[in-house]
Amino acid sequence: MSVEMTSEQIEQFLFCARVGRLGIIAHDKPYVVPVGFGYSKGRVFFHTCAKGLKMNVLKKNPNVCFEVDEALSDVTMFKSVIIQGTAEIISDEKKMIPYLQKLIDKYRVPLSFDEYMTQPGRNREKELKAVRICVITPQTVTGRRFVQNKVLSDTAASDSTS
Repeated sequence: MSVEMTSEQIEQFLFCARVGRLGIIAHDKPYVVPVGFGYSKGRVFFHTCAKGLKMNVLKKNPNVCFEVDEALSDVTMFKSVIIQGTAEIISDEKKMIPYLQKLIDKYRVPLSFDEYMTQPGRNREKELKAVRICVITPQTVTGRRFVQNKVLSDTAASDSTS
């Protein structure tokens, strides 16, 4: 049986999880896309291209659903968090850099943003023009988890056969 996650469990899960799924309505149909993301101060954020379907949709309708899950293949454990909220698009370079730094820290090497942008193949000016940060402010957050307790399930099975 699944149980609700506590606020602390939800925050820890969102801080550590690597991939989330952004749900939006595109062309009158649900559209879900996986994104790498960060979590800080109660808000989820991700980077995306400045142009494209996500940006077009979010500019018209900032209402989003964001989902993160984790499960073992034998389904003895799962966690799921669903956030309903609104997305704000940040295009100001100075405001984007702290979010980009958090994503670099999470997914890349421990370098400052400035150091990271001097790596071979990087073009700071071009990349900052091409990217946007989307910050989701939650309106509702729910989390569920399930961890099968082998001892309890073995005991329950033997009790039912008695």
